[in-house]
Amino acid sequence: MVPVTRLASALLALIATSSASATTIFPVGSTEQLVEAIQQANQTPEPDVITLERALYVLDEVHAELYQAALPAITSPIVIRGNGAELRRYAGVDFRLMHVAEGGHLKLERVVLAEGSVGAIRNHGTTELINVVLVDSTARGASAIVENFGEMSMRHCEVSFNTVAGASRDSGTIVNWGRLSLNSTVFQGNQLSRRHEGVALASTVLNYGTAEIDDVIIAENQVGDPIQAGAPQAPLVNLGNGRLELRQVRERDNLPQHALVVNPTAP
Repeated sequence: MVPVTRLASALLALIATSSASATTIFPVGSTEQLVEAIQQANQTPEPDVITLERALYVLDEVHAELYQAALPAITSPIVIRGNGAELRRYAGVDFRLMHVAEGGHLKLERVVLAEGSVGAIRNHGTTELINVVLVDSTARGASAIVENFGEMSMRHCEVSFNTVAGASRDSGTIVNWGRLSLNSTVFQGNQLSRRHEGVALASTVLNYGTAEIDDVIIAENQVGDPIQAGAPQAPLVNLGNGRLELRQVRERDNLPQHALVVNPTAP
């Protein structure tokens, strides 16, 4: 028979272990609560869940100065369920909206991200976007609206009416150095321009890594000057050792109209 004291100690240890690994759910109704929830979720290794009320969340200051991001950097597994909420920058200072650090894992669902001025998202970890709208952002001092250095997937998303103006280096609406998967997503009305003809521009993806694109619509985007020669200007540009796999890509009314893909290394 197990002594009572030993049994009690074992039960307490089990409870402590279960509590340490339990998922925490953070209900959020304001920008301040969202910032605090991310900060608290980052303190634990388990995947925590943040649920947003359907409202406008004003982003007007930087909480991740090292990454020039409005919200605290994501450094642990976090699920944000947006329920149709809108996160929008209203500020005189420039910043991106979100940064996922190496080792961070963000799953973002049903959110509108709007008006970032250093792009919208930079990912060095793992990011999953599901039913996310990326709209009205610019990329001052950045090469893209979305920069991916890690693992990123986008499903049932919309990326529309974003601007990269006067780019001085190769740029795209998305620039991918890592692994990127796009599925059932629309790119519409994005505009990119460059300072000189040696800069490559992509209205959808500028790819240096591995990109799989399936069931994607690319419509009414414009890159560069339609009559200007030089580096590639197209919806999809594949450079360096990039690998680009396309399935069911539909495009219409994009400028320039020379080609859907420039310099692919794979069909």
